[in-house]
Amino acid sequence: MVEIVESILKELVKHPDTVEVKYLDRGKNGIFLVKVDDSDVGRVIGKEGKIIKSIDKIVTCIDKNKKQNYVLKINEGERNE
Repeated sequence: MVEIVESILKELVKHPDTVEVKYLDRGKNGIFLVKVDDSDVGRVIGKEGKIIKSIDKIVTCIDKNKKQNYVLKINEGERNE
C-alpha cells in the first residue's frame, strides 16, 4: 500500500525524489506519514483538500476488506530542508 501512495504522490509533485511514505499500523487505524518538499505541500493537499482526500479514498477502496480507517499526515514532525 505504501508503494501505491508513494507512486501517486510522485506523479503530483515537482520534486519526486524527496517523496517519502511510512506506514504506521494502529489497529483499526492506519497512518501514512508523508514527507514531500515544502514547495510541494500545496500540490499534495490541493484546493480545499481535494487531492489529499482523493488519495485517502483510493487507499480506502483498495483495502476495503480490512475495514481500516486511513489517515495521511503530511510533513509531520521533522521538516525537509
